[in-house]
Amino acid sequence: MTRKPARVILLKDARQKLNPEPAPRWSPFKALYKMRRVIFYGGLGVLAVIHFDKLPYSYLVVPAGNKLIDYSITGAVAPHPEPIEGRFITCAGAQRVNCVVDGDTFWYRAVKYRISDINTPEIGRPECERERRLGMEAQVALLQTLNSGGLTMERRERRDVDQYGRKLRVVLQDGRSVGDDLIARGLAHRWEGQKLNWCG
Repeated sequence: MTRKPARVILLKDARQKLNPEPAPRWSPFKALYKMRRVIFYGGLGVLAVIHFDKLPYSYLVVPAGNKLIDYSITGAVAPHPEPIEGRFITCAGAQRVNCVVDGDTFWYRAVKYRISDINTPEIGRPECERERRLGMEAQVALLQTLNSGGLTMERRERRDVDQYGRKLRVVLQDGRSVGDDLIARGLAHRWEGQKLNWCG
């Protein structure tokens, strides 16, 4: 067996350094093929998001047995009336079943609710005596309304509860929001994301 002279091997190495082989051309098909698993599972993830987005929100957040919530693809709520029955009192003490906290908050069957379309003056921490007085009037007005009968409540917001754990509902009497009556009497204002000053 003959061996190549060392000089021939060195010349060959020198030529390879002077004239290196061209780098392999980038092929999008080869790149896609290498990433086939990432693309496949990513596609499944997108399909899952689209699929769950079309489901009623109640199936994702609250128990499926709760039929009060029905979301469309846009997240809008299709309200389903829930009757309000029973006798209400003014809230006092730790045990609260059916009672009124203030003009826009009440307990019903031991669950705390916030009337979502209005805001009424504060009773617990009013900024002035006028706000406290108006808050007491709003509390009495809501108490009388809840005890008058023929009431239902509907969910009209995407959120089921607020940051304080209160269920957000609009209370209706004969198809009309009871908040409209409190607004007409100067005991509430339309809730638009911020409180108004009751002391001005």
